[in-house]
Amino acid sequence: MQIVVNILIVTIELALIAAVSLLAWASPVSFAAVTFLLAVALGLRLEVARIEHEMPFYFERTGRLGRWFRIVFGSWEALVKATLAAAIALIGFSGTDGGRIQTLAAIFAILVLLGSMTLRRAAISLGLKPARWGFFRLGAPLGILFSIATSAFPAPGLTDIAWRAVFDLPRRPSVAQLGETLFNVRLWADDMIVRLLAIWLGTDGARVAGMLLSSNVLTGFVIALYGVAVAEVVRIMEERATGR
Repeated sequence: MQIVVNILIVTIELALIAAVSLLAWASPVSFAAVTFLLAVALGLRLEVARIEHEMPFYFERTGRLGRWFRIVFGSWEALVKATLAAAIALIGFSGTDGGRIQTLAAIFAILVLLGSMTLRRAAISLGLKPARWGFFRLGAPLGILFSIATSAFPAPGLTDIAWRAVFDLPRRPSVAQLGETLFNVRLWADDMIVRLLAIWLGTDGARVAGMLLSSNVLTGFVIALYGVAVAEVVRIMEERATGR
């Protein structure tokens, strides 16, 4: 019976990840809205808890004012991070190149699964608290992996970007058209960083540094959000299945 339950839990985990990835591919605006709500839901609780644990390090006395400080600044940081996460989600998955967006959604799904599995394994082996560590620490490594996985996209030239912006974009471009333009601008900017770094680091060193400095690393925060959410759902199902 336990084997059947484990298979069911894994199936639900994969279904959740597939559903989110399909949403990112099919409707980037809806995906950005869901990302904002998820970041707020996680962030409001975790940011306030983080400040609560940090305050004794900075202040000898807090009192009633400290409680309002935690709520106000924790809520503010949660809303700012949620807004940034939604913007990253929208820009990252908007575009007119369906093949590229499909590839990004597939990479996103794989990394969300990797993040969820990492959090669950660390929780079992190290007693790690998945939501706390994942929300604050998982974004950077997942962002680097996302940057490496997407580094194969060819960077357009500045002339090509300018031509498309002047002659291809309508006066009132759609979200997809703006997203495609911004994606190309990001690729060009990342390529320029690599070219500049190559002067001091050489070609291979510049490529490695470019992956670490790429704007694609920011997507790691969005991936981490969903990795945390999926890991928490799996944790709850496992605890209920085992009666803990």
